[in-house]
Amino acid sequence: MHRHYPYVERGEGIYLYDEEGKRYIDGAGGTIVVNTGHGIKEIAQVMKDQAEKIAFSYRVDFNSRLLEELTAKTCEASGGKMDKVFFVCGGSEATEISVKLARKYHLDNAEPSRHKIISRWHAYHGITNGALSWSGMYNRRVDYLPYLREFNHIPPAYCYRCWFDRQPETCDLECATALNDVIQVEGPETVSAFIAESISGTSLCAAVPRMDYFEKIREICDRYGVLLILDEVMNGFGRTGKFFAFQHFDVTPDIIAIGKGVTGGYYPMAGAMISAKIADTITDASGNFAPGHTYAGNPLGCAVGLKNMELMQKQNLVERCAAMGAYAFERLEDLRKHTTLGDIRGKGLQIGLEFVKDKKTKETLDPKLKFSQRLHDATSDLGLIVQASSGCNRGQSGDMIQLGPPFIITEEQIDDMVNILDNALSVVEKEVGF
Repeated sequence: MHRHYPYVERGEGIYLYDEEGKRYIDGAGGTIVVNTGHGIKEIAQVMKDQAEKIAFSYRVDFNSRLLEELTAKTCEASGGKMDKVFFVCGGSEATEISVKLARKYHLDNAEPSRHKIISRWHAYHGITNGALSWSGMYNRRVDYLPYLREFNHIPPAYCYRCWFDRQPETCDLECATALNDVIQVEGPETVSAFIAESISGTSLCAAVPRMDYFEKIREICDRYGVLLILDEVMNGFGRTGKFFAFQHFDVTPDIIAIGKGVTGGYYPMAGAMISAKIADTITDASGNFAPGHTYAGNPLGCAVGLKNMELMQKQNLVERCAAMGAYAFERLEDLRKHTTLGDIRGKGLQIGLEFVKDKKTKETLDPKLKFSQRLHDATSDLGLIVQASSGCNRGQSGDMIQLGPPFIITEEQIDDMVNILDNALSVVEKEVGF
């Protein structure tokens, strides 16, 4: 309420321009959403053409060829692991619909007692009440606790600051096996699903689990008939260097929440993808899934999504994201010289940096310093937008930033981004006494 915001005027490629003419590198892609870049005329033209044909139709009354085509292409991109998609408008809706689909599956599978959702601390699944109940991000939850439902959470897959004081090379995946204990305590017959981000979003800024983490999670879920929901709202559609982040791991989820990159920021669109097992069970039993949203499966949004996917394929943007991510990680290593930089993590162009008071002990900076917000403001002054986050140390302290520029970024532009970050870090470190 007390901050002055610049007025954005236009965007072009990886850049944003305010009304004063100042140029910013969109180093966070908005909130890790602008994958294909700003100002794409082909997408603007598709929006115009489709709006002139039909901008809205209600799914209770009409299907659309655009919806079926976008669904088919999205499922194909999953490697055939997913069978159907329920499109909505935003990530919070996507996770809510995912959980409702899990519940519907159990009802139609004659297991009505299964209704509980287990998630992880430090997860973020959305700001609506249901999604916030499954989230484990302290500073997003704390003001609204009286309105949230109680659901069980397990420790995060957070190797840099492991809750069990273990090293990833030698641990027994205690963060995964904790799921087994919680399912038993809750009663396996009551548990519907476990929901987790494949790679953490802003709450832990691109924390990547050990490569066999989800194998253990999948094994535990299968043991008790619990569904596995992966939240790929931020990771999906190429952000991690594969079309979906789960493709980095040897695992197949039952349901995937998608969003953000579906249209690359050009239209509000998200969705819940389901496997054939889920789809067939519902089809063969009740044959109906009632929950929905007014704009679900909107033909205008589907037209934008299809053009976005076409451009991604033509320009090999998923492969480019992987290559540019590798270069970005190489360049970011230059920042290790900074006193406060504790960790660099992520995959593709889903990149997180964590800052500490002491690199050896990983002691966090004093929250009163507001280090990550200072860094955000300093980079913005120098022409770079990053995503600031805090609370990674059990919600009480910890400073991070997240980087997620458009996939079209070049090596030279990555150099510019890292150089600005280097200078901004020097400024902020000096301000707080380093």
